[in-house]
Amino acid sequence: MENSFIIENLLQQKESVRLEFKAQLDIDAIAKSITSFINTQGGDLVVGIDDNKKLLGIENAQQQSVLIQNALVDLIKPTAPISIQVVSYKKKDVILISVWEGAKKPYQYKGVIYDRIGQTTKTTNPEKLTDLISQRKQADFHWERMPVLGAELTDLDFVEIEQTIKLYAEYRNNVEIEDIEDFLIQVGLLQNGNITNACMVLFGKNPIRFIPQSRIRLTLYPSKTSGNQFVDDKIFEGNIFKNITAIFEYLDIIYGKSLTVMGLIRTDRPNYPVLALREGILNAIVHRDYNSVKGFLQISIYSDRTAISNYGALPDGITVADLKEEHNSILRNPDIAQMCFYRKYIEMLGTGTLRMIRDCKVNKFKVPVWKQKENTTTVTFPDVVHNRKSEGVIRGITEGISKGVIAKIEGITEGITEGITDDVKDKITKILLVLYKGSGVRTVDIEKLIDIPAKSIERYIKQLKDAGIIEFKGANRTGGYYLREKAESKINK
Repeated sequence: MENSFIIENLLQQKESVRLEFKAQLDIDAIAKSITSFINTQGGDLVVGIDDNKKLLGIENAQQQSVLIQNALVDLIKPTAPISIQVVSYKKKDVILISVWEGAKKPYQYKGVIYDRIGQTTKTTNPEKLTDLISQRKQADFHWERMPVLGAELTDLDFVEIEQTIKLYAEYRNNVEIEDIEDFLIQVGLLQNGNITNACMVLFGKNPIRFIPQSRIRLTLYPSKTSGNQFVDDKIFEGNIFKNITAIFEYLDIIYGKSLTVMGLIRTDRPNYPVLALREGILNAIVHRDYNSVKGFLQISIYSDRTAISNYGALPDGITVADLKEEHNSILRNPDIAQMCFYRKYIEMLGTGTLRMIRDCKVNKFKVPVWKQKENTTTVTFPDVVHNRKSEGVIRGITEGISKGVIAKIEGITEGITEGITDDVKDKITKILLVLYKGSGVRTVDIEKLIDIPAKSIERYIKQLKDAGIIEFKGANRTGGYYLREKAESKINK
């Protein structure tokens, strides 16, 4: 399997507080070690390799991995994300079990709490138990678990929650969930009757109403530097799952694919490292600092690179150099991360940056580069570029319209575009150019012509209507937008 490099990487390390090898499939011993990992720093356990790192393998590994998964999920309390993968290494199957450090300590297996000391799993002593309980109390006052004032269940996207419940129930076979409210309580996203911050960014219908810093911005620049000139500029204002879907759909379009033909077989190859970029964006979403009103997540695509920047420094104890090798995965937002795991956006725990590097190498892209400056972490993908050209954005719209007319159209918007960015002025001008060329168009038609999201178009159209520049004529289903006579006469003077 493609993840054999992870086993190779782990074999280069000694057993430690975060790593253990087990020769045989002993569920009781495995469960104790995994519980100790969750109570300590998280970690990896490989079944099918002995203490001397001799490769033994596991027979019927896929079937055995399901038995382990069910046992660990059922018997370790409270529920924690546990990733189990069968990996083929040197023609033998081993089972890789990975966990994060838990956010709801202390965790127990069959009523006993285990701790990891060096490379040994031990029952927890009273002093350590007090420390674990203290950590649990501190976690309950974390930003994710703070209540969203004024938010109600009707402010949540039930479709996304129901999809999550379905996948959560697959992960926990015997779980009983009465309804959406019961599910949110079980996973800690509804506490004392209050919707938490994590719940809102995960499932809010309109999360920016309560947490405006949860927006994600994606900007296409025509050159190697940022500035006032954009090829495109999109703001994603939905919940995390809606944003993930919309961003990835958009990236497929703006990066494009390369067509290769070998014999009679045609192959479409994406012009970007799909897994690596996906992992980079998900890491930024999961690890960003939502607590600060200055928080941001910016995806910038230039003519020579793609950069993903998010507000939030690397956790204490993790350096940029650590990201290029096996490292401790410290979660800033464990509740958000867990939901992304249950939704299968996070397939393996703690190996994201290694898989990003691997994916880039395999697909002949330069490896990503991480940088940290003050409180911002940026990962850059060299040579991963968009397929849009700045001169082509409005070519079809302005065709046949004189520069003088375009100048007049820009002129009639002056009253409503005061104090806004040049990019927004440009988009409003494009809408008016569409209406000038063909009256009676609808929002969906404008969206296709100028590649601006429907929500943004509706916002700009409202501004133009309020300013008396355009109007809607006809029935709701069949009508469209027109320039008002006064505006049209000014343009045609």
